[in-house]
Amino acid sequence: MKNNNKFFIVSEVVMGFMVLVLAALMLGERNRDARAKVSVIVCDSDNSGWAAFKYGVRMAAEDRGIEVVIAATESVLSLEEEEALIKNEIDSGADAVIVQPVPDSGAEEMLKRMRKRVPVMLVEDLTPGDDEGTALPVTGPDNYALGAALAEEILKDYSGNLEGKTIGIVSRTMDSEMMIRRTDGFCDTLKDTGVTLAWFVAGNFDGGGADYLESQAKVDFVAALDDSSLTAAGERAAAHELHGAVVYGIAHSTQAAYYLDAGVVECLAVPDEFNVGYQSMSEIADSLRNLLHGAESREVSYTIIRRETLFSKENQEILFTMSQ
Repeated sequence: MKNNNKFFIVSEVVMGFMVLVLAALMLGERNRDARAKVSVIVCDSDNSGWAAFKYGVRMAAEDRGIEVVIAATESVLSLEEEEALIKNEIDSGADAVIVQPVPDSGAEEMLKRMRKRVPVMLVEDLTPGDDEGTALPVTGPDNYALGAALAEEILKDYSGNLEGKTIGIVSRTMDSEMMIRRTDGFCDTLKDTGVTLAWFVAGNFDGGGADYLESQAKVDFVAALDDSSLTAAGERAAAHELHGAVVYGIAHSTQAAYYLDAGVVECLAVPDEFNVGYQSMSEIADSLRNLLHGAESREVSYTIIRRETLFSKENQEILFTMSQ
């Protein structure tokens, strides 16, 4: 009788342990057969500058068995519009969101509220709010290093001597943390080199605003710190309306590559936008698959490309992802 009781107790303990293990597995890992849905929200999502990023998102989604939805958006989103878009995607069944945050100090608070509902991954640095730093994960390049690398290319071309030279900087905004970091890296690298910053223009150049560039004072160099600004500067340079300025920029679209190939842009610093998309989706997939895994920030590389290296074997993959 005692042996029977002992066997019964041991059996109950083993069964209880198995139940706990099973419960932990159910908590920590989603059903492998469930097809999660991830929504992607970026400004002007149909713009060609997002081609490599979206290709990376879709490839990672295919590899991880995830349904991806890329929301149709305008070129400029307000904080309220972005919040409404995210809520709508979640209400429509999104299990997670990948977001380009709007350059607003209230964006951090809003996105942290959204993160209480679903995992959130950012694809641009978030403009800091009152809190020091942010716990929200970001996938992207080191933007300070990217701006610094672009400035280094100018220094290389002029043997480090920019005494008496002038430069104009153009970007889509002065408010986003991404642009602030790129500008700081660029300007810090050119400090004490003798070059003078003549002007800094910011705006949405996709709607024809590129015409505004030709009215700026003549400079020796124009530095464009994002894709839309680079293509605007390339357009003006191709029309001989930048007064002979040599154009350098940060970009990742086929238009930017075209202007480089045409010789109207001297040099491009190209962030790996394919991997921004791929790593963002991969991190989100891990968060959905394992509820105990929090998405982590990922840093991607960048490549310096000039006309003579544009079609090199090393850059063929970059050009391919741009054209998808």
